[in-house]
Amino acid sequence: MRAKGTVGLGMVGAAVTMLARKATRRAMYDSSGRARLPQAAGRPNSLTTVLLLAAASGALLALTDVLQQHRRELHEAT
Repeated sequence: MRAKGTVGLGMVGAAVTMLARKATRRAMYDSSGRARLPQAAGRPNSLTTVLLLAAASGALLALTDVLQQHRRELHEAT
């Protein structure tokens, strides 16, 4: 039964990923296929980029720790 749920969630995740990609492409390109960027992207401040990346990585790692701990507690309770 768990395998069916895992496969189902995998299929749902793949579908959501495909829909998000399609929506992003529609938003980024016009009907003729040209990019909707009005000007070339400039170089971002590297320190700001590094700090944002570090904060996002830390948040993601903390979330995985919490989810793993919760899963362990649920497994021990059964």
